[in-house]
Amino acid sequence: MFFKYFNLKKNNHNNQSFYLYQEIVNHSNDFIKNNLNHRNLNFNEVFEIFSVVIIFYLKKFKDKDNVESKNLSQTIIDSFVTDLDQHFREQGIGDMSIGKYVKKYVKKFYYRLKILDPIFENDLNEELLNYLNSLGFVNKNNSNELNDQLLEFFREIKNNNE
Repeated sequence: MFFKYFNLKKNNHNNQSFYLYQEIVNHSNDFIKNNLNHRNLNFNEVFEIFSVVIIFYLKKFKDKDNVESKNLSQTIIDSFVTDLDQHFREQGIGDMSIGKYVKKYVKKFYYRLKILDPIFENDLNEELLNYLNSLGFVNKNNSNELNDQLLEFFREIKNNNE
């Protein structure tokens, strides 16, 4: 009875997007542990890092420019919004105001996407460095090193599974 649903393209697509979202979470956590372990980061700082990593993946899919990549990008965004909703519910925000919080962070994410897309499109390393410095959690002393690590990380993601 249920076997016909296991092989549907939509279910395989959902499994792939779930795997990619888990990969994004793992990459973000690894980056934080390996590069910013010396600080206790608050939710906004983790959100910034996570946003940059998601944008790395979305840029990779945008470069492929096909229907499957667009669908994967959309399901990753959907998972991200669902994850934000779940996080705020776990923090005790009530049902009446949870939409306001999710909307605020989704707007922040799309603003970051609007800023970072041209930077990655044109390989503007100096602009990326300026953006990272503007975030506030990057120490000016290690910003060049962190920038290099983020760019290497972006290249790794972009070249992975091409």
